[in-house]
Amino acid sequence: MSKALITTFTNKNDTIYDPFSGSGNVALESWIAGRNVIACDLNPYAALITKAKLFPALSIEELLIKISNIDYFVNSTLHEIDLQEIPEWVRAFFNPKTLIEIIAWVKVLKRNRDIFLLSCLLGILHHQRPGFLSYPSSHAVPYLRDKKFPQNEYPEMYEYRPVRERIEKKVMRTLKRVPFLDVKLKRKCYQKDAVKFSPKEMVNAIITSPPYMKQLDYGRDNRLRLWFLGINDWKSLNTKISPSEKQFIILCRNCLERWKSVLVHNGLCILVIGDTFSSTYKMSLHELLIHIAVNEVKGYSLEWKHTESIPNIRRVRRNCVGSNTETIIVLRKK
Repeated sequence: MSKALITTFTNKNDTIYDPFSGSGNVALESWIAGRNVIACDLNPYAALITKAKLFPALSIEELLIKISNIDYFVNSTLHEIDLQEIPEWVRAFFNPKTLIEIIAWVKVLKRNRDIFLLSCLLGILHHQRPGFLSYPSSHAVPYLRDKKFPQNEYPEMYEYRPVRERIEKKVMRTLKRVPFLDVKLKRKCYQKDAVKFSPKEMVNAIITSPPYMKQLDYGRDNRLRLWFLGINDWKSLNTKISPSEKQFIILCRNCLERWKSVLVHNGLCILVIGDTFSSTYKMSLHELLIHIAVNEVKGYSLEWKHTESIPNIRRVRRNCVGSNTETIIVLRKK
């Protein structure tokens, strides 16, 4: 979807801005398509992933050498870590020896400001597959699956898992198929609140998917990864990045107003919205946003609208209640 929107509605060397970058999909697809990219997200984990995709290390050989060098410093750091200082809920996910290694790796990678390898490490933090680091758990949302995989029946899933070899394999998987990337194109990513942040340069298009109203709790769902990034209070973060209906409408109204000063004349604002229904306004969310943009904020006209169903395979959490469709609305700045 991102690729289609980018190639259909923008041109080569245009500048695209995604103010809710999430996993960095729009940002990366924009770069691949030969566009300049500006992205931001208030969620530290989302900003980290997006930065890693926009500024990747592309040589497997050089990365393996770097990992070997980092491993030396990690081993010299292990003795400094006291697991009694780690919250019990974090310790519950890992073999103690593995957890000590993870903490040491995170510490060294943060010190080196190695965003790409830190992103790779957090990407393999929890799951039940052998290439991941935790006890058997869900990948999308961290919860232990010890009832399905009891330790007395699956002892191998609770054993020590060396970090280094799993990071190496993650890097090789990540860089297995790298598309052509023009490093001369401008790429910027900020950990900022979209309501308060504006790029310094004008943009040709805004392409984004604002956080659906409480359908995904981004802080809760990433609480384990956020803890390793230094966020102890994920609940406070969650209220900001997974807003209620009232907060969401205020957020969108303020953003649409701010974006008018960022978009070039005839620039496009492309929003992907779930099928949430506003109980306050008695209309679907995408209809409400069109009304706000055209009639309240003004300065926009509706260019195009399209609704399609969401296949179950594309869901973060499959077989759960949530949006059944997504609507793309394309607004043009007058």
